[in-house]
Formats: sequence, C-alpha cells, structure tokens
Amino acid sequence: MKTTKKIAAIALVVLFVLSMLPFAVSAATHKLTVKVGYAGYTVTVYQVATVNDTTGAYEITDNSAPDAVKAQVNAAVDSTAALFTELEKQTALGYPVSGTLTTTDSVQEKDFENLVPGIYYVKFTTLNSKNETNQNVIAVISDKDETFDLKTDSKVTEGEPYVHKKILEGTTEVDKTTTGNLAGDLVTFKLWAKRTGSASNKLSEYEIRDVMDAGLSAADVNIVSVKYDNGTDIADYEEKPAFTDKNAEGNDVNYDFAVSINSSVLNDDAFYTHNFIVVTYTTKLSATAVNKTVYKNHDDLYFKNKSDQVSKVKGDDVQVVTYKPTLKKYSSDRTTLLQGAKFELYKSDKSTIIGYGESDANGEVAFTKTKNCTDPVYLKEGTYYAKEYEAPEKYNLNSSWIALQKDSTEYIYYGSAYNTPTKVPKTGEAGTLAITLTGLGLILASGAMFVVLMRKRSTK
Repeated sequence: MKTTKKIAAIALVVLFVLSMLPFAVSAATHKLTVKVGYAGYTVTVYQVATVNDTTGAYEITDNSAPDAVKAQVNAAVDSTAALFTELEKQTALGYPVSGTLTTTDSVQEKDFENLVPGIYYVKFTTLNSKNETNQNVIAVISDKDETFDLKTDSKVTEGEPYVHKKILEGTTEVDKTTTGNLAGDLVTFKLWAKRTGSASNKLSEYEIRDVMDAGLSAADVNIVSVKYDNGTDIADYEEKPAFTDKNAEGNDVNYDFAVSINSSVLNDDAFYTHNFIVVTYTTKLSATAVNKTVYKNHDDLYFKNKSDQVSKVKGDDVQVVTYKPTLKKYSSDRTTLLQGAKFELYKSDKSTIIGYGESDANGEVAFTKTKNCTDPVYLKEGTYYAKEYEAPEKYNLNSSWIALQKDSTEYIYYGSAYNTPTKVPKTGEAGTLAITLTGLGLILASGAMFVVLMRKRSTK
C-alpha cells in the first residue's frame, strides 16, 4: 500500500512538472548583444513578434502592422528573408522598442537583456556620414543568447574617406614640378576623393576644396573635368569661389575654390555606386610670383549627411617650383662690373628667344619677357642659354653662347659673362706721338720733293 502511494505521489509530481513546462519556457529570457564597431550610429531593437506559449507559433506585437508583415510572421518558422523584405518597406514602425544603442568612440556595443523568445528587428535610424553600406538585421530569440557583430558580419561598411592631389605631367602623376610663366605654360592638377555615404544614407553636401599658395593664379583656374572613377562625367556641380572655413584640424583655411557636387547628383542612388570622384584643373603662375619660393598646394574633402553630421578630411601637399634666370656681367679682368650689356635668353634650341635683359650698375642682368618691360621671366627645369647682342660702351661684343647653371637651393639659373675693352690710344701716349711725328715727317718729305720738282721746272 505504501509503495502504491509513493508511485502515485511521484506520478503527480511528474505531471505537475510537465504541466509547468510551457510556463517555464515562456518565463525564460535571453540576451541580444549588438556590436557596431563604429562611432556615430543609433541602433534600435524592435520586438516584432512573440512566441505563443501554448501553440509555439509567432504572434505579431503590432496589430497595425501591414498584412504582408503579418503573413510573413506566420511563415517565419521556416525563413525570415521575406519578413525582412517587408519590414524594410515600412517607413514607420509601431512595434515595441526593446532598447537603443547610440555609439560613440568609447561605446560601440550593448547587451539588450531580458528579451523573451520572439522575432526582433535591429534597425539603424541615424547613420554616420562615412557610412558606405549598411543592412538592418532580424534576430530570432529562441532558447539561447544571440550576438550580432555588425562590423565583422559585414552588415556595416565604413570607408575611411580620403582625398589626394597630384600634378599631371602628361599622364604621369608627380608630387613636385617646376614651371615658368612663359606663354601657354600651365600647371595641371588632379584631385580625387573617396565617395562616401550610401543609398540609404545620402549626403546633403560633398565638396573637394583646394588651396593654391601665392604665385599660382586663382583667377586663371580652369576646371577641365569632373568625373567618376569609371570616366563618366558629373555634369551637375558648382565651382565655389574663394572662401574661409576650418579644416579637419580646426584651423582657418583660405580656400581658393571648391568643386561642390549638387543635390540632384547626391540624391540619386547612382552616385553611391561609384568609388571616387576625380577633378582635373589647370592654372598658371600669377604676376606676383617670385623666385626662391616653393608653392605648396593642398586639397581637403568636406561632406555632410542629411542628419547634419559633418566630416572634414585632410588631403595632400604638392609642390610647384619656379626658377629665375640671372647673369653677372664683368670686364675681362673678372673683377670690374659692367653696366649696359644687353642679352637675349634662349631655350635649349638656341633659336627660341624667351627673354631680354640688360646689366645694371652692379653688373646684374634680370630677364624680362620683352625689351623695356618689367614683367619677369620664370623658368621650368631645362636647358637655357644667354647671348649678348649689344656690348657696353668701349667694350667688344662677346658673341659666345653662355650656358646657364641650375641652383636648386636658390631656385635660379645663373651664369657669368665677360667683355674685353676696345683699345683706343689717348693724346700724349707714346703711340700717339710716334704716329704724329711720322705724319709730320711724311708731310715735310712731301714738301721737299715738291720744292725740288718746281726748281727743275723753272731751270728748264
């Protein structure tokens, strides 16, 4: 009898435990860990559906949800792909919020705890302006904790923005070049910047900004082209004139111009299928250019998304150097400085004249573009010659070619020229006296012969 009672008691306990299992399952909670890996994001976790304790089926938590979402919730036991598609179509979400995560430099993950079994929709509501691609996530919580590492899982992709500047010599990209201000002598620059933002996080502003140091003419800037990386033209852009703004380091910068992509392009999904933007422009030396100056040129990138998040990126420095031609004029003693010697400056072919100059009281020759003007000549690296076409008074013309030498420290081409004096005897010199006496002797001899001839004629 006692044994029968014990068996019955055990059976009742088992039945009681079995009857409590659905409630135990429903009472269990789990943790969802979301890791983003970037600052500047706001992530919201919505509870879309729960599990019915009795039937085990998913139940929608928002009765106002579209029928298409409700239908996919009922089918979500097999797949969540179609449900995800329908949730992505919704512009307003009324599902209960299980928590939010706003990421900073120091906070980039969060544990959403005490979540009951069900279907959760992890959605980005504010995106960083650096964002290239992102994908919201469906999390199915059943019998264990879940972790979504969105960076590792490639759910979020941030392209670190950059902007570069090069000088084009033909098709070759260089960081440094030399130029003069000869007719038609232009400098060509290439700017290219990484495209940022995404089709789901469009930009409201995107500018490639440029700084040209003194000596390069902002007035002569000519935008040759604005293109995508595949060579397709970007037709709708604005060339902004000079302005001042702070750069990525917080310093005020006087920008000479900027190429700003207009909203019609930024609002088009096609913009976000490209990798970078390429700007090509030309300019030339200004009238204020001086030698011994390395003209540093710089570009920056500025962009902003529609949540007004601004980013500024520092670009590259490139250098444009110009050389000044000069000569020193001496007498043949290599000490006496001569004034008034006139020269022509030639290219390497010794036939193309590119400048004129005349030595001053210090023997220095400064070349100008034309005779009797003050507009100086500046040179690219190359081979140059000078030749004298008019000598100083009382000196012989030196018609030899003078090859100019390059000084890369002083940024000059230089040379020296020498003249020999013309020898004209002065009154009282020994040579002059000898000539004078010889002349008098000839005159006296001629007179004597004349007298003799006249006497002979008289005798006859």
